[in-house]
Amino acid sequence: MIKNNISYGNVWIGYDHPMKSIRQLECAIVKGDINRATALTGKCLQEGLHPSHIIEQGILRAIEAVGEKWKTYEYFIPNVLVSAIATKLSLNILQPALIALRPRYIGKAVAGTVRGDVHDIGKNIFLMFMEANGFEIIDLGIDVAPEHFVKTVKKEKPDLLLLSCLYTLTMHAMEDTIIALKKAGLKGQVKILVGGAPITSGFADSIGADAFGIDAMEGIKKAKELMAGRKGGRKKNGFESRIPSTGPGH
Repeated sequence: MIKNNISYGNVWIGYDHPMKSIRQLECAIVKGDINRATALTGKCLQEGLHPSHIIEQGILRAIEAVGEKWKTYEYFIPNVLVSAIATKLSLNILQPALIALRPRYIGKAVAGTVRGDVHDIGKNIFLMFMEANGFEIIDLGIDVAPEHFVKTVKKEKPDLLLLSCLYTLTMHAMEDTIIALKKAGLKGQVKILVGGAPITSGFADSIGADAFGIDAMEGIKKAKELMAGRKGGRKKNGFESRIPSTGPGH
């Protein structure tokens, strides 16, 4: 129980309700107040809030609010950039806590933002949830060439390849990557999950991807479904991994 609060079951009464800190975090990110955002992220953890809950109810809501302000010309590039920095630093604080809570190993995934695209906030949030659900992640970062994906898939032999983009102009790089995998004879050896703002299920099907996630939560679900299709998971250190039934919020 938090000081100055009275709790009845799941109902909190008082000025220090844990959700107050999440709302304050959301506001700080929207305003681009970097120092306050990082301090409030730590405070949310200290109050016992699950890191995935902090992301879902605070950070993702803030990102959505910033996006709306951008669309209505209330925010411009400098506003978006400072909010993005606040988001990244807050996620950095939450990542160790998420990893510490993850279940046993499910499988390995290679991820990256495709060639020509330098956006990674959505990807990074998704990858944190993937790690929290028991996936080993190899993140190649942004602006990743098809050849680099192919080289890494050959070397690491992952279960999943996660491709991300934000621009419609870079969507074709996803197809280029899948074509490169086919030419290298790797297409059937790894399941491909794609996502990003401009991506649709129809586009994913047209380029030969195995699955599409409209957001982080659906992406996790699709990743687990793909792993279930790989005969219950792979073995690591002699133990067969199994897909847990709990989601990232548990």
